[in-house]
Formats: sequence, C-alpha cells, structure tokens
Amino acid sequence: MKTMSQFCRRAGISERTKEVESNPNMTDMPAGSRHFKVTLLCAGRQMTLHFSMGPGNTEEPTVEDVLNCAAMDAAGYENAEGFEDWASEYGYDIDSREAEKTYCAVRKQTAKLAKFLATEQYNTLLWETESL
Repeated sequence: MKTMSQFCRRAGISERTKEVESNPNMTDMPAGSRHFKVTLLCAGRQMTLHFSMGPGNTEEPTVEDVLNCAAMDAAGYENAEGFEDWASEYGYDIDSREAEKTYCAVRKQTAKLAKFLATEQYNTLLWETESL
C-alpha cells in the first residue's frame, strides 16, 4: 500500500492554495476555522476545490492533506448505494436538506476528482493508498 506522499510524488500532483473567507460547502465550522480554495495540478490538468481546517490547525494544508480528504469523501460516495445509504453511514438524517446539500457537494467533488485523475490513478488513490 502506498502512502499519500508517495502517491502524490508518483502522480506529479502539486497544489496552489489561497486562503478565503468561507467554504460554501461547510457552513457549520467553529469560529477560528480557516478556509482555502485549493487548485490541484497534474499533467496539465487541474481541479479546484474548497478545503477547511478547524481552529487548532495553524499550518496551511499540504497537497497530501487536501487529496486525502477528497479521497476519503470519494471513497464514501463510491461505497454508498445512493443518498439514503450515504446519509446513514455518516449519521445524517435522510430528511435533512443540509445532508442532501452535503451529499450533492461530495458527488460533484467526486466526479471532479475522477475526471482530474486517470482511471488507474483514481482507483489507486481510493483503494490502494494509505489514508493520513
């Protein structure tokens, strides 16, 4: 099993990070949280996503941090058999509009990640790379 650092190095993935005021996908972060707009870069392709860190994290996120979170979200989405299964797995109320909004954000981000990486890279990231 590869580490996240090994995966990023082999795939040639780097990132550009810009701190922003908020994350439109996470409106319930505690005070003092930091939000970033991150662009992942690989072989002429790019993927932009929002990334947030709680107030205890003082460093900027690394490419490994961002890709690890995106991979965990994608694996959860890929393993679910639809919204209700996903919501149940993550402790959401299936009647919650907020849960549905989060699910849609994860679905969209997962599609972007699958498009950003080659199919083999995507599968390696999700199923053969050690999470941080």
